[in-house]
Amino acid sequence: MGKLRNFLVCIAAFCCPILIGTDNAVGAALREAAYLSAGVSLSNSSSSKSDKPDIPEIPEIQDNSEYPASYSQQSSSQSSSSNNAPENPDILGTVIRLNETELTDETDYSVFTENSGKIYRMNYGKYSSENYINLKSGAQIRNCTSISNEVLEAAAEKLPELGGNYDPAEPQVLIYHTHTTESFLPKADSYDEKYPTRSFSDKRNMTAVGDALCNALAKRGISSVHDCKVHDYPSFNDAYSVSAETVKRDLEQYPSIKIVIDLHRDAIISTDGSLPAPVAEINGKNAAQFMIISGCDNGTFDMPDYMENFKLACLLQNCAETAYPSLARPVLFDYRCYNQNLSTGALLIEVGSHGNSLDEALYTGELLGNVIADAVGS
Repeated sequence: MGKLRNFLVCIAAFCCPILIGTDNAVGAALREAAYLSAGVSLSNSSSSKSDKPDIPEIPEIQDNSEYPASYSQQSSSQSSSSNNAPENPDILGTVIRLNETELTDETDYSVFTENSGKIYRMNYGKYSSENYINLKSGAQIRNCTSISNEVLEAAAEKLPELGGNYDPAEPQVLIYHTHTTESFLPKADSYDEKYPTRSFSDKRNMTAVGDALCNALAKRGISSVHDCKVHDYPSFNDAYSVSAETVKRDLEQYPSIKIVIDLHRDAIISTDGSLPAPVAEINGKNAAQFMIISGCDNGTFDMPDYMENFKLACLLQNCAETAYPSLARPVLFDYRCYNQNLSTGALLIEVGSHGNSLDEALYTGELLGNVIADAVGS
């Protein structure tokens, strides 16, 4: 049984944090293993079959226990930092970029030409179910806890305590990536199942999306820290404990930080093997839909102020729906931690899925920067 459980942990650790769409016994075992690897307890969680989207969501299951041999396994920098503020004198914000990696991706992507399944772009719209809460903007929260909708609706009306006025010279936002190497597929109607969904290249993985977000913040006069440290290599299962240490160090070094975002991408595959790529058309361009995950303490996470994080999630969701209708999927409020015990302004955000293109994800990074800037100014 020990070997079986270890195998399940290894496989499930690569699945998206929203592993709640598969209701058979295998799905339940995979969810439990993945949640345990991230410090998540299922003892009080709840889900409903009635509020699923029309397209069933199941974990991405593939043998990702080792990186492809084409990856150059150099060690990452531990202390590199740079100021990437644009040279435009009208831009007041700065970007402090920490722990730039020396790992490189030498994969020849041109060899992945097999048609293993279809990719179709779609928008996850609004849901009608007792598990969903409608916010004032029309955006939604998916409540997967035993807390009543009425309590959450009241909390959603309150603004988080972000500290009021801010100094543009001091960073207000921390962007980091527990699963740094998560990457995207090319924009196409089909995909090759052998195409790598992880990359060490900071031009292909979540680091690139984080750069787009931070540069957008800078254009709005908000300074940020972008920690580019690779946390999911060499050990994927230890990624959350490793990234927790990164967050602690960054918060100690930059006490002005008010918002802490762990930026990921989702992994969605339908039962027929096709890949849904969640998108919203914003100003004539496809942007990858994003989803905020806000954790709730079930008594085991040492996260007594989780409602402050929830209020921030609601603020961001309202700002997104106001500026870019349909860009945000419903916030997932569930019994999860994901290092959100380290700050009252901490959230996890999924940008698109592994069926989305990098361009779609980068555009969303830019839009998210504007959404966060709107929230900071609230």
